[in-house]
Amino acid sequence: MFSKKVQSYVKQIIVEEEEIQQDEKVFCQQADIAPLMIWMSGCNALYCYFNSNWLKFTGTHLTKAASASAREEEIGNIWTGSVHPEDRQRCEDIYLRAFAMYDSFQRQYRLRRADGEYRWILDTAAPRFAADGSFVGYIGYCIDLTEVRIGIGQPSVTESCLLSTNSSRRLRKITDRERAAELAKALEQLQTEIRKRQAVEAQLRQKTSEFAAILQVLPDSYFRLDADGSILDYKQGLMESLDILPGDCQGKSLRECLPTAVSDRFHQAINQVLETQYEVSFEYTLPQPGENNNFEARLLPLPDQQIIVLVRDTSDNIQAALIESDAKFRSIVENANNIIFALTLEGIFSYVSPNWTEIFGHEVAEVEGKSFIPFIHPDDVHICADYFQRILTTGKKQEAIEYRVKHKNGNWRWHTSNSSAIKDANGNVLYFVGICYDTTDRKEAEIALRESAQREALLNRLSNQIRASLDLNHIVETAVQEIHNLFQIDRCAFLWYRQDADVPYWERVYEAKSSFLPCLLNQQEATHAEIKLIAAKTLNGEIIRIDDTETVGDSIAQKFLQDFGFTAFMALPVHTQSGEIGAFSCGYCSGFRPWLNNEVELLKAVTVQLAIAIDQAKLYTQSRITAQTAQDKAQQLEAALLELQQTQTQLIQTEKMSSLGQLVAGIAHEINNPVNFIYGNISHASEYTKDLLYLVELYQQSYYPPTPEIDRQINTIDLDFLKQDLPKILESMKMGAERIRQIVLSLRNFSRLDEDGTKAVDIHEGMDSTLLLLQNRLKAKPGHPEIQVIRDYGNLPPVVCHAGQMNQVFMNVLTNAIDALEESYSAGRQSAYVNSHTLQKGVCVASPRVAPMSLVNNIEQKTNDQGQMTFPQIHIRSLIQKDYVIIRVADNGPGMSEEVRKRLFDPFFTTKPVGKGTGMGLSISYQIVVQKHGGKIHCISAPGEGAEFIVMIPLKQEPST
Repeated sequence: MFSKKVQSYVKQIIVEEEEIQQDEKVFCQQADIAPLMIWMSGCNALYCYFNSNWLKFTGTHLTKAASASAREEEIGNIWTGSVHPEDRQRCEDIYLRAFAMYDSFQRQYRLRRADGEYRWILDTAAPRFAADGSFVGYIGYCIDLTEVRIGIGQPSVTESCLLSTNSSRRLRKITDRERAAELAKALEQLQTEIRKRQAVEAQLRQKTSEFAAILQVLPDSYFRLDADGSILDYKQGLMESLDILPGDCQGKSLRECLPTAVSDRFHQAINQVLETQYEVSFEYTLPQPGENNNFEARLLPLPDQQIIVLVRDTSDNIQAALIESDAKFRSIVENANNIIFALTLEGIFSYVSPNWTEIFGHEVAEVEGKSFIPFIHPDDVHICADYFQRILTTGKKQEAIEYRVKHKNGNWRWHTSNSSAIKDANGNVLYFVGICYDTTDRKEAEIALRESAQREALLNRLSNQIRASLDLNHIVETAVQEIHNLFQIDRCAFLWYRQDADVPYWERVYEAKSSFLPCLLNQQEATHAEIKLIAAKTLNGEIIRIDDTETVGDSIAQKFLQDFGFTAFMALPVHTQSGEIGAFSCGYCSGFRPWLNNEVELLKAVTVQLAIAIDQAKLYTQSRITAQTAQDKAQQLEAALLELQQTQTQLIQTEKMSSLGQLVAGIAHEINNPVNFIYGNISHASEYTKDLLYLVELYQQSYYPPTPEIDRQINTIDLDFLKQDLPKILESMKMGAERIRQIVLSLRNFSRLDEDGTKAVDIHEGMDSTLLLLQNRLKAKPGHPEIQVIRDYGNLPPVVCHAGQMNQVFMNVLTNAIDALEESYSAGRQSAYVNSHTLQKGVCVASPRVAPMSLVNNIEQKTNDQGQMTFPQIHIRSLIQKDYVIIRVADNGPGMSEEVRKRLFDPFFTTKPVGKGTGMGLSISYQIVVQKHGGKIHCISAPGEGAEFIVMIPLKQEPST
């Protein structure tokens, strides 16, 4: 421990020697004697000096910075960390305005005292000028005016804030004359100090020799080495036995002054110290006149790659001198500014320097013998424990740690500590020693900076969120939530000003609040008249800042705010380019709440961006409405065009069918007359023929034998055959005429030209007429068998419909079924699956071993060895289901794919070769059933299972004339 104190003191002396060389800092040290709290700043507006009274008042301890720049940075942050956060920005603004004009100024603010209490300070400052008239900075002094501001008693900081308005009136009582006198007095004191500067410089030079005086009382031999082992300084110990180096050794290397083995051991220790920056000790023997003496050498690191070496004789006859010397050195170390401590391996303080009482308030007796844990913040105990464990495990010096130490008054102070292990000659750790210094001001400045960065990050996040979204409601809701969280206020709301109403009012649309407050969204909205003062400022684009609602002059506005429980209030207007007016309402319900300038600036930036985002959302909404309107119109035009195309096609097809119907009807009419003539006379001809044949028979019976001429004629005409065949011919002619009459009747029934509008008709009659017209296609032909038609008619009542149009539907459905069956047979089973139904495409091929089930009768399809269908069938069923007449037409053809089935009723869609189909048959059928009759038509099909068309016609329809 003795060697560590020497090392620490030497380092401090080196730093002081560097500081003494700076004239400005010499003057600053003299200013410490002044009875006022004094500060100075340079021409760069940064604080460069605080006298001891200022530092003592605030409890600030300057660290021994490693460099001049680091020390300047530390001093520059002291004022910021000590001034109350709510006063900081205002005071900086006053300072910078005066700095720009080189004017004197005064400012009042709260300064944190060493015990943690904030005191009201009057700070008076004047510019400094060099001899050549150039501006070099400011000098100022501070006076504690807390008692003047608040009178008798010691109220809390919160009460001081609440009385800020009244106190400011008292401060005005300090006249300019009194301020000028105080400033003149302080400046006069400083001038006096400057005149004493030369005398003090001599004292400072004398301070540089204190170390030499200390060395005079050290019992150990002392020398200082560089990294190469050269001796930079040497001091012989008090004991003659410690004269281990020749007197003229300074500037020489250890190898020149010590035996080879000893010097090698020293160089090994030097390298170890430089590498680890940790104390190294070892023992060695050195021949002395008459005997060999044992010595212990301790090497400790210094800045600039230098090393302190302390050599102690380990014989008993000098232990008393060592104890005495250690006590003297202890007294020197204990007067240092930083706290020095020793800690046992169990974590018990075995020693703390007396300045612990000044810094932390505890008496030394209250600390020594106690564990370090009660003095450390609970969250930081594991940091310290891990730190000492690492030192104990590695035996090496570790990086400094930061932790919080509890002051006796209950405040927590941040400290930075460096510690190391003290070992015995065998390398066993005996205890820990360390030095710690106060870093509270720097830490608080870092925390303030971090909070500022967090607020900026929150602002950026909020800005990105409200700018990225085009949803107006989401933008406003996000802004309200973020502002509420950002400033930790009790209530934040966004209001729209509804100026178009009969009585203008403010509508609260979104709100974020503390959990203990009631929701105000559903309460009656405030009218413009109720909050005239607040509303007027908001409409004019003014920001409202009320730190204390008690100070509001307008009684109506004050009552309005207090009714909502606000003790502090701020409102920021939002004016959009579209003319809408809104406002952010920020309320605090727990006492006085000053609104800081940086908070207002952040909120102003938020409102500007919010207004832009709202305008963007409005434009986006309008553009979407316009685009949707245009899209709707385009869809309407597209639907109209499609409908026009379909109508045109249908008109063409209708005209074609109408012409065809007229032609058919005309032909039927022309055929019908002669057929009726023939059909009506056949019966008479048959009777006449019978009579004539009977008469001939009578002649044969009465005139037998016939004359030769008659007999030859009978043989020529084969009278017996004629008598048998003539009745048959007449009967055949009758049947032909009947057939022609039925065909004519079917043509007339199919065309229905004699009927207009919807009438109750027999559906089965129309179906039979259609089948009769298609009879030629159903018959067997070379290459394919007869198509069997199975009629499974139900008991249907007359159905109200367009008979001709429905016959056209039946014709289209049956024609497609016949086409599918003919194609499947002619091309064989495999190609039939490929070519599909009349409207088929891409039909799957069925396995020849497993025949699919037909939709006609739910049995396996029957094919021959070539895969050709042997029993093509069409199954027609009719029935009534609920309010619909249902006609089902199924075939056992190849079926179709799902893709084809979905497009069956699309206009112009066909899979037939060019010239064979138009693709309009089923499309027109769909329009007739669905649009003209309000019915339904759809198809059920699968590859290899045939197809079934289902036509559904509403049963209850009113006939039309």
